[in-house]
Amino acid sequence: MSHAAHQAPAPRPAQDAHTAQDAPAAQDVPGAGGAGALADIGDALARAGAASLSGQRAELAQSLLRAALSKWEDPAARPQLLAAFSAVFTGEDGAARMRDFMSRQIFQQLADSLQEPAKDFEEVARALGVPPMNINAAQAQVWGVAVLRYVVKLEPLASASVEDVIATVSPTIQRYLVG
Repeated sequence: MSHAAHQAPAPRPAQDAHTAQDAPAAQDVPGAGGAGALADIGDALARAGAASLSGQRAELAQSLLRAALSKWEDPAARPQLLAAFSAVFTGEDGAARMRDFMSRQIFQQLADSLQEPAKDFEEVARALGVPPMNINAAQAQVWGVAVLRYVVKLEPLASASVEDVIATVSPTIQRYLVG
């Protein structure tokens, strides 16, 4: 682990005051229920994954986590992501959208970025040489960081620099995805 991961986090500029509770309602956000934001974060994850898979797999987790956090750090995207996340808890439609995103959509976007035929969840796990549960574990790490950092705003995670978060969390994600 880097030396920076052991230092006290540097203060960040004040974040938007958005929480899951005050996130705009799905009907108020372009791309109902944050669907547009999910597509955007899926594209960012797909590009990062494709670059790592076709180049340095040793940087896969860092690239994926950096791509996800860059979208959450974007003040224009965050309310939409919060709406998509909040919708998971308010009804089956939101949960179904998130399930589809995490089990199908991001893998199709990855295949598109690699200019390959569509891949499903199982094919991606086989291509990485890991059990499918490892894909879920990696997803849980990324979404767990997002919830604690941007929804709960739990310190010191909430005010840590993006690079410190990546240095701390990416080794675990890397182990899930690469071994």
